[in-house]
Amino acid sequence: DTVSGSLKELFFIRNPKFKKTMLEAKEPLQKFLEENKNLETVWIYYPWLNKLVHTVPEEIYFELRTARNKNIITKQEQENYRNTKIGIAGLSIGSNVILTLAFTGGPKFMKITDFDDIEISNLNRVRAGLPQIGENKTFSLTKQIWEVDPFAELDLWDKGVSKENLEEFIAGEKNGGKKLDIFIDEMDRLDLKILSRFICRECKIPVLMATDNGDNIILDVELYDTEPNLPILHGLMGNIKPDDFKSMNYEEWLKLATKIVGFDNLTDRMKDSLKEIGKTLAGVPQLGSTATVSAAAVSLSVR
Repeated sequence: DTVSGSLKELFFIRNPKFKKTMLEAKEPLQKFLEENKNLETVWIYYPWLNKLVHTVPEEIYFELRTARNKNIITKQEQENYRNTKIGIAGLSIGSNVILTLAFTGGPKFMKITDFDDIEISNLNRVRAGLPQIGENKTFSLTKQIWEVDPFAELDLWDKGVSKENLEEFIAGEKNGGKKLDIFIDEMDRLDLKILSRFICRECKIPVLMATDNGDNIILDVELYDTEPNLPILHGLMGNIKPDDFKSMNYEEWLKLATKIVGFDNLTDRMKDSLKEIGKTLAGVPQLGSTATVSAAAVSLSVR
């Protein structure tokens, strides 16, 4: 039961002249608690935790949860941030991004997709632990979001996205789904990266993408909402089309992926590592610390 403690916390947040240790706060606090004793409260059940939580209603919960955001994030900015509809595809770096959005009182409505299950090698960067091994990334992240933001409206795509359904994920209006305000691309498949941008450009939806670069990140911002004639991926891949990826081996994929981020932008260790993929390395190296920086950069960009 969190109601009593939450109401006390609410009093001190709304009355910052008082501190919890002040004797002068005792009487006005009691008056505040008496005035709110019939507050309509909420019960939230978490089946995966076997817990039932009694808490304050959504408006007060959100006020409490974002109290320390002020005034780094202004009230109007917080409302705009909350009302933005985002979709994120790919939940490796994306797991860090989406939880950071949730922690900071970000979008109430979010579409989330990843077909993959959590493996032990993911645990250096994916927000999960050993008990989540074998669990679908979409569902694992959903549980964590609802634990911090039980009022979040989540559209879950646990089978992933494909060429056939990517437009529905982004534009979403044909079958009654919601159109995104911002699309966040953390996918591995290059054909879907390209296709998503054609869709977003057509629908005037901005795209954000953070890419690991050793201990650094590269942040891509494509403002198709205000600049609908922007070239796909800043023109770095010329007149590339999604169908150009039909018969591509891993070496060709790696060359094109490197072209997107720009070889000159890569750190020395990342350059050396890319040469070892398929020889001494099983995949592109990624760090949890870098994923955390990516999450901060993307959440700031969303705001």
